Amino acid sequence: MLAIPTEHRIHIELALKKFSANPGQQHDVVKVRDSPKVAPRYRIRIGEYRATFFIFHEILLIEIITIGKKKNFEY
Repeated sequence: MLAIPTEHRIHIELALKKFSANPGQQHDVVKVRDSPKVAPRYRIRIGEYRATFFIFHEILLIEIITIGKKKNFEY
């Protein structure tokens, strides 16, 4: 596993914080195709990286599943 460079980690962290502060605003977040309806997964594009996550609206929690580069990212 390769580490994400510091400048990209900071950019990813800021994008996720911005989304969590205002999830109703458009942040290039979409539901992952073929994810379960009960607990759908979402993805956000952050430059050349992608992050997938769950959103638990009842307790206002976002759980990050994976972060990786677009070229070898699996949803």
